[in-house]
Amino acid sequence: MDSLTQQKDELLYAAKVALGFSVAMVFIHVYSGITLLDKSRFSIYPRDISQWYGIITGHFLHSSWSHLFSNLAPLLLTIFMVFFFYRSIGWAVFSLIMILTGFAVFMFARESSHLGASGLVYGLISFLFFSGLFRRNPKSLVIMVIVTILYGGYSAGLIPSDEKVSWESHLFGALSGLWTAFIFRHFRESDEEVEEPSWSGDSKEKTYYFQRDIFDKTLAQRKAEEEERIRKEQEDQARGFWDYPSDRTY
Repeated sequence: MDSLTQQKDELLYAAKVALGFSVAMVFIHVYSGITLLDKSRFSIYPRDISQWYGIITGHFLHSSWSHLFSNLAPLLLTIFMVFFFYRSIGWAVFSLIMILTGFAVFMFARESSHLGASGLVYGLISFLFFSGLFRRNPKSLVIMVIVTILYGGYSAGLIPSDEKVSWESHLFGALSGLWTAFIFRHFRESDEEVEEPSWSGDSKEKTYYFQRDIFDKTLAQRKAEEEERIRKEQEDQARGFWDYPSDRTY
């Protein structure tokens, strides 16, 4: 599989995962409205052992359409970014943030029904941000800057403001994302550049996440070049001993 095809497959996979979770949350909200589901039964209610399952189910329920849509766009984008840029640990990161956030809210939040995906959103944003600080490679730092520009204003949600807003979910989500980024800081993707010390004497050519001429050539041109490169490599591998010049010395 050539690099362009692989990158396309990874892009589609991340998009499918993000869309899948988003569609699932919309479906759950529609279903709960039709069946008049008592959402408080499936929310996170701190320190109520009989409702321990809310640690998971509470993330997928929302009190209203406006509540759902306020979380849907950032959730869609952050899930996509995690599963595309950190694909080898995407499921582990998502699951750990969800469980840690839900458990922390269950243990330490005020006694009230907590529901909604905002804790997940804050957790994923925090993971993407702190991964840049912990990994310090070009890709993760660029992602950190993008997340800061898009969601820097979300920091206001970490402190109490409205009693109807679960600021605890925001806070514990952010802390869970930080901890998850720290845990996985040494897990490197194949496209993450690692700087070698200048004194190491390693002259290996640097690798880049995107092709450096990405804006200079069309997709068709780059695909044709990739096919030509693969063809030449295959010809070189197939070349036998007798293809070498006859004056070769030993």
